[in-house]
Amino acid sequence: MGQVPHLQALHDKYNDKGFQILAVSKEDAGLIESKLIKGKSATYGVVKANIGSLYKTSGIPHCWVLDAEGKCIFEGHPAGVTEDKVEEWTKDLAPTKVDKELAKELKGGVKAFEEGDMGKALKEVAAAKESEDEAVKADAEYLAGLIEKHVTVYTAKMESAKKSGDLVKLGKTLEEAADKFKGSEQGDKWKDELKELEKSDAYKDTKKAADELDKVRDKLEDMRPSSARKKLEKIAEKYPDTPAGKEAAELAKRYAE
Repeated sequence: MGQVPHLQALHDKYNDKGFQILAVSKEDAGLIESKLIKGKSATYGVVKANIGSLYKTSGIPHCWVLDAEGKCIFEGHPAGVTEDKVEEWTKDLAPTKVDKELAKELKGGVKAFEEGDMGKALKEVAAAKESEDEAVKADAEYLAGLIEKHVTVYTAKMESAKKSGDLVKLGKTLEEAADKFKGSEQGDKWKDELKELEKSDAYKDTKKAADELDKVRDKLEDMRPSSARKKLEKIAEKYPDTPAGKEAAELAKRYAE
């Protein structure tokens, strides 16, 4: 963190616009506490995890920037993450804060929106749209537009997951979206889609494959190469048409003797 102090400034400016920073280290929790957290002013997330099995690192510090669909759009030294780049990356993201004062009739809607309760926010918007005050109606339309951006982002994530065949990711996205839009027509629609998805054999196989790969992944660094390869090849052979099965096949190549 000391080598990349500008990350805190980027976090402060763009976090409410959907840009999230997460520092990751595989070091001992005590070292992470003393080196990265204790006495530091950084307010973004810090976790202990080994991502070596997911991403190859050419040096430390190193960073990856993922878009809303999980695609890597930047890799390199954190110093390369400039304000201009972040501005471009966040221009189409869904905001988490309302950046201007709205009519008092929408106070509850703004609060719900900023707490992530889009279902409740939509109810407040619907009520405000019935007002005879044109200014209140205009503010209601503005807030509705912010909410619609979240619908657009979730829809894009779902379409991306469907296209890639990652039904586990699709299920998690549907579950999260349905919860955030709980009590609304849109939320009910996503909830019904999730129920249908969970009934399918394709989803069940995809989830089993992902669960088995997750169990193996955290142990890879401590395993002998031959054992790691066998574990990964077993998953790849058992679930060849799933994202986790394909990923296991690629990971197995790293452990080829």
